[in-house]
Amino acid sequence: MENLQDKRLRARTGKAFLAGSAPLQYERWVACPYCGEAFVSIVDASAGNQSYYEDCEVCCRPILFQTEIDSDGNVLGITTLREDD
Repeated sequence: MENLQDKRLRARTGKAFLAGSAPLQYERWVACPYCGEAFVSIVDASAGNQSYYEDCEVCCRPILFQTEIDSDGNVLGITTLREDD
């Protein structure tokens, strides 16, 4: 039997999900702490709370992302910091 993704929409969030689980990736608007420009970042909620670096799409400086994920895999918050903070 093939493992096909369930394309139904979750009534609560309106986002596609895999059958039996919460979405694993979310698109979120974030602002660069250096240049202030906003851009879309994809947050992986499958591993729980995380800290990682991603370069700004505009000024290419390294941004420290800190994500807070609840036990159901929902994004509770995203903090973006300068590398030197």
